[in-house]
Amino acid sequence: MENGKLKVESGKVKSSTKRSGLKKKRGILGRIIVFLLAILAFVGLLAMAMCVLSSYVDPTKFVWLSFFGLMFWVILFYNLVIFFLLLMMWSRKMWISIVALLIAIPGIYKSFSTGRSQSGGELRVMSYNVLNFSDQYDKEKKRDSVAYEMIDMVKEYQPDVLCIQEFTPFMARTSRKDCIAQCGELMGMPYHYSHEKANFGGNVIFSKYPLSALEGDTPFAQENDYGAVACVDAGTKGVFYVLNCHLTSFQLTHEEVGVFSERGNSKEQMEEYGKSIVSKLITAYKKRSQQVSEMLEHIPHDGRPILLCGDFNDTPLSYTYHQINRAGFVDGFVKAGHGIGRTYAGKLPLLRIDYVWANEQIQPKAFKRIKYKGSDHFPVMLDFKVNDGL
Repeated sequence: MENGKLKVESGKVKSSTKRSGLKKKRGILGRIIVFLLAILAFVGLLAMAMCVLSSYVDPTKFVWLSFFGLMFWVILFYNLVIFFLLLMMWSRKMWISIVALLIAIPGIYKSFSTGRSQSGGELRVMSYNVLNFSDQYDKEKKRDSVAYEMIDMVKEYQPDVLCIQEFTPFMARTSRKDCIAQCGELMGMPYHYSHEKANFGGNVIFSKYPLSALEGDTPFAQENDYGAVACVDAGTKGVFYVLNCHLTSFQLTHEEVGVFSERGNSKEQMEEYGKSIVSKLITAYKKRSQQVSEMLEHIPHDGRPILLCGDFNDTPLSYTYHQINRAGFVDGFVKAGHGIGRTYAGKLPLLRIDYVWANEQIQPKAFKRIKYKGSDHFPVMLDFKVNDGL
C-alpha cells in the first residue's frame, strides 16, 4: 500500500512538474501572446454581455445595445476562437472566455433549437415574405412567374392558413384585390383578408376556413401599416386569431448589404455607406420598439387562441423578441424546430427574423423552414393544435 501511495504521489509530482515546466518554457513571446489573448477575451466577454442585455433594453431609451444583439453569432464564434487559442496555450486566462460562453447560454437557447417534431398537429399555418414577387436570384423573372411558382409551392405543403407579407399585384392591368382573389382560388384557399390599401404591397391572410375581421375601435380593424388580424373558424378544430405582421425593415440597399457581406470593400465605400447604414439601423430599431408595443396592446385579449406570424425583422436577441415572449407567446421554432433556423435568404447569414408565435391556447407540434428560393426570405410553417375552450 505504501508503495502504491508513493507511486500516486510521484505521479502528482510529475504532473505538477510538467505544468511548471510548460510555464518556464513559455518565453517572453508566449507571455505577450497570452496577455493579448486575455485582452481579446475580455473584449469578447463584454460584447457577449451586451448581446444578452440587448434583449431587455428598449432601443428608444438606448439604441446601441441593439447592434450587439444583431451580431450574436459573430460574437459567439469570436469567443469560441479565443477560448481554443487560450486552451492551446494552456493559460488560466481561459476562464474569461468560459464566463463569456456561459453568458451566451440564454442567447443560444433563443437562437438554436433542439426541439422535436410531434404528431397530432390538426392545423398548419405558413408565413412568407414574397418581396413583392421579386426573385432575388433572377432579376429578369417577371412577377407573375414568381407568383405562380409560389402558388405551386403552397399547394405542395397544403397550409390551412397562409400569411403573406409584401403582396403586390403580379399581373398587368389587374388590381391588387383581383390578384388576391385569383391567388386564393388557385391555392384552394377561398377566404382571404387584407386591408383596403391602394395598389401596392401589404399583408394578406389566406385561409381554407371562413375568416372574420375585427370590429370596434382598434388599429387592427382599420388601416395598419404593419399588421392585419382575422379570426379563423376551423369548425371542430378550433376558432383562433391570426395576426399577419410585418415590422419595419432596415431598408438597406444592395450596396449597403454588400458592405457587411462582401470582402474587399474600399475605405471610400465604407465611408460612403457607413453613416447611412447606422442611421437606418437606429431608425428601424426605434420604430419596431413602438410597433411591437402597439401590437401587443391592441391584439384581442378575450382568451381566444392567437398566432402571431410574419416578418418581424428582428433577431432572437432583440427587444422585439423579448417583449413578445414576455407577453406570454411561445416561439414555435424554439418549441418544435431544429437547428439555427435561418429565415433570411439574402446575403446576411444566420439571421432568423421570421416567426410563428403562439399563446398558451395553441400547442405547437412541428416547425419547418422551407428551403424555397424565390424571395429574400424562406417560408416558415407550424403544425399546431388548438386547445379546447376559451
